[in-house]
Amino acid sequence: MNFWQRQSPRMGWNLDAYVLTDVEDVEEVLRWVEEQSRGRRFELFAETDDEPITSFESPRTTGLIRLLGSNPNVGVPAEIGRFDQI
Repeated sequence: MNFWQRQSPRMGWNLDAYVLTDVEDVEEVLRWVEEQSRGRRFELFAETDDEPITSFESPRTTGLIRLLGSNPNVGVPAEIGRFDQI
């Protein structure tokens, strides 16, 4: 579950990511999204494998299937650095 938000069109997108556990169905998730979104864009995923829940510092490795939403960064060039001739 990803929420995306940016402060202005000139700034990059901020990601707020969640792993939802003990959820009964998609309707419950969508109610949670509506309560938490505060107008932010979102992506909803389903994990392809049953991966144990660990600490937030440990990245999850299971595959994801996007059910709803989109990543606003896809197809948008990002400036990583600028080189100036001296």
